[in-house]
Amino acid sequence: MLDDTKRMASVDSEGMLGSVEAVSEHLCEGVRRGRTAGPPKATNDGVVICGVGGSAIGGDMLKAWLSTECDVRCEVARAYGLPRHVGRQSLVVVASYSGNTEETLSMLEDARSRTSKIVTVSSGGKLADISESLSLPHVRVPSGMVPRASFGYMFGALLGIVERAGIASPGKQLEETSRVLAALNKVSSGHVRTQDNAAKRMAHEIHGSVPVVIGHGMSAPIAKRWANQMNENAKSLAFSSELPEMDHNEIVPWSSDPRSQGFSAIFLDHGLTDDRMRLRLEATKVIVCGRARAHVVKAMGESPLAQMMSLVALGDYVSVYSAILRGEDPSTTVPIETLKKILAKK
Repeated sequence: MLDDTKRMASVDSEGMLGSVEAVSEHLCEGVRRGRTAGPPKATNDGVVICGVGGSAIGGDMLKAWLSTECDVRCEVARAYGLPRHVGRQSLVVVASYSGNTEETLSMLEDARSRTSKIVTVSSGGKLADISESLSLPHVRVPSGMVPRASFGYMFGALLGIVERAGIASPGKQLEETSRVLAALNKVSSGHVRTQDNAAKRMAHEIHGSVPVVIGHGMSAPIAKRWANQMNENAKSLAFSSELPEMDHNEIVPWSSDPRSQGFSAIFLDHGLTDDRMRLRLEATKVIVCGRARAHVVKAMGESPLAQMMSLVALGDYVSVYSAILRGEDPSTTVPIETLKKILAKK
């Protein structure tokens, strides 16, 4: 199935695979746009990224990346309001791909009431209209995609915004990231046969199981991205976990519950793992392997940004190939749209 490009295209009717292959271009373009529409330089009270779903995962990634680059506090708000400590000196980035997400619009109003430094990111919608009417700095990204496929643009815009604000710059890391993603595409794209394609092989290996993706440090938000992509693209139950926390609770049923045989554990490994954490990862894998299938995915590249994006891109590939194996169109998310319609009537 995964070596028949015509059959793959018939299932992937809206070209989700093409969006995965283009993530490097999307990232660079997002950075360029973010650099041109950022806030005044400097913020004394940290960064808050407001968003939910596919528009928020970029905030998680930014938080992880900034932790390797500087001491500025970054947090992600996924609610209707902001944390109490957010104030006038806080940089609040309000991100909604559609521009119409009700939680995100509510957080914008909260940020305005606190006179925070605000920048918005969207492809249009109410968020763009409000930003224009209030003369708020706004980063407009290309429209016409499902939110999760816009990840490169949205995350790139955040990188550009924090660079414009004088907080941190992706600089040469962005150049390396482009090279790493190009190399990954050469071995993971749809035209590469399964025997030479690690992403297709993993999709086959986890097929029929429930994936649990395990990260640590800067790969923790990427584990969440993997699970979310499996949920939405493949329509498969999938979950994420984080080391070392899982070793204080979750590891028990992995080794004793017979139902764990129906799960696949996917460990995300990156180059900033210290010796103690690496020992823990290996020991945890041994215990998990007692019943479940375990896989270790290693990041590519040297810089934090390149390693993070290589793990994201590989996970996106695996989710699309998993969707195709299940006969599911990776672009549709009917239950989410149904829920939005129900809430809109209330």
